[in-house]
Amino acid sequence: MTSIELWNVSKSLGRTLALDGADLSFGPGLVALLGRNGAGKSTLLSIMAGLTAETSGDLHLNGSRLKKDRRPLRAAATFLPQDLRLDPATPAAAYVRYLLDLRKRPDDQLEPLLARFGLTEAATTPIGELSGGARQRVALAYACACDTPILLLDEPTQGLDPWERLTLMDYLAEAAADKLIVYSTHIISDVEAVAPRLVVLDRGQVLHDGPAGDLAAPLVHEVPVEDARGLVTGRDGLYKVRCILDGDPPESAKLVEPTLTDAYLALTR
Repeated sequence: MTSIELWNVSKSLGRTLALDGADLSFGPGLVALLGRNGAGKSTLLSIMAGLTAETSGDLHLNGSRLKKDRRPLRAAATFLPQDLRLDPATPAAAYVRYLLDLRKRPDDQLEPLLARFGLTEAATTPIGELSGGARQRVALAYACACDTPILLLDEPTQGLDPWERLTLMDYLAEAAADKLIVYSTHIISDVEAVAPRLVVLDRGQVLHDGPAGDLAAPLVHEVPVEDARGLVTGRDGLYKVRCILDGDPPESAKLVEPTLTDAYLALTR
């Protein structure tokens, strides 16, 4: 069974502590990684992929402590960054096969994945002629076709429309039956839809690790606009503010059901 463990792992980037004493253990399954920009999500994924060395701490693969040689980890993991560069002049399927060949991975899953991600007709189209969403799906087809036991995806739903996001999440939920899949996101609905486990990072620190439903639910109120500042919502021609208040709420406040977004914002504010 594939596993990755991080023991008190930190990473400094200049004067910035991008990851601060992370203690995490991962096995097969689907994990969502949530955090604001600069929280340390990409750094964590890069360390788990064997592409970035930690400043301190220990990394374990399948129960064995990894030394400086990270080739076993790189062989076991596929990391899809936010900005994978694709050759604009090469047809989509041909370029994915080229990338798979570089990694010495078979291409037997490529055609089914192209079909699943709606890319069959685009397979012979030069990548530069595809839309941004289609290019993102080509990158995802490559990452999934690698068929490694560890799949690490940095903001994989960027550029995807709701149906394309749903297709990807359906695939990840199925593939996680026998793979370790970790994906970072800013989209709360992507977490609520499929991820049984949520890791929240903020300023390099792990603030939460467990089911999304275990996040402490804050007290959330709706108040008239003139009484508070927060998330403005409109209903029946009336505008109200949804907010997490410090101190006693005004008399005009109405207690409402908290959402996962509310819990995340309360945890990281």
